[in-house]
Amino acid sequence: MKPILSLVVLGYRNFKTVTRGCLESLLPWENHPEVEILVVDNGSPDDSADLTRRWCTSHPGFRSLVSAENRGFAGGMNWGASHAQGTWLLLVNNDTVFPPLALDALLRVVQAAPAAVAMLGPVTNAAGNGQRLWKPEASLAQWLQIGETLHAHPTNQLMPAYRCDFFCIAIRRDAWEQLGGLDPAFGLGYYEDFDFSLRLRAVGLEQMITEDVFILHVGSATFKGSKEARALIKRNKKLLQAKHSAARFEHTRLGNLAVLARYEELRRNGLWTPPLQLRAGLRTGALEGDAPRSVLKRWLWRRKVRKVFA
Repeated sequence: MKPILSLVVLGYRNFKTVTRGCLESLLPWENHPEVEILVVDNGSPDDSADLTRRWCTSHPGFRSLVSAENRGFAGGMNWGASHAQGTWLLLVNNDTVFPPLALDALLRVVQAAPAAVAMLGPVTNAAGNGQRLWKPEASLAQWLQIGETLHAHPTNQLMPAYRCDFFCIAIRRDAWEQLGGLDPAFGLGYYEDFDFSLRLRAVGLEQMITEDVFILHVGSATFKGSKEARALIKRNKKLLQAKHSAARFEHTRLGNLAVLARYEELRRNGLWTPPLQLRAGLRTGALEGDAPRSVLKRWLWRRKVRKVFA
């Protein structure tokens, strides 16, 4: 029987300090009959490839795939996905940690997803869109506890997303194959997820946020913040604009407001529940916390917020 969910965990360098933590958090699902876990080492220049092989050998429910070269984020994920068998792919960056019940919750969500929904993004503590929840004072340990609570109290609702952040993303295999995976033209990384989101929209498929699945995002473990990264971000943004001239580069606050607007719609229709209230408590603080700094922009922002809650 083929698995429902194939995880492709992409690692590059720092196995002991980054990738191993992600893999250890996935151990509860090592022998799950509906889950397949592939671990890709993307041409690491350190000893991570060997450590990946050895770790997976000692945990037979994990399969290692070692690339001789750094294929970039898109290329690495494409290569890993080509070895997967699941109905859904779950692309996983190695700087993530899965709280208890995370994959159980995701399996329920993907199996119940409408046919038109081809991509589902979990919520998290750190993302550049509406997938991010707001509790800036929380520690990583506290976020894991929050995630466990969300998994235990599902809403069974999907929230709107203009684009999805690929720190962890579930994609229907048939949609992935229809679009030919990620575009390797984006090189080592940045904006390939935005590009895929827009290409998905262009063929009439939907992407949504599932607030019933929380994945901890520890943060970039490669070269974010370096001179090379800044240059790559600039290059790839231009590439994205060339491919999608109408692309909107929205602030995180707009994605958060879109979810809050959906909350209000559910409330007005008499569909408000305690699990939704729980999630609202992890979003409303961002309305002020994310507000623009300039006086005029802040006034315009507050005006936009008032319209949602009028």
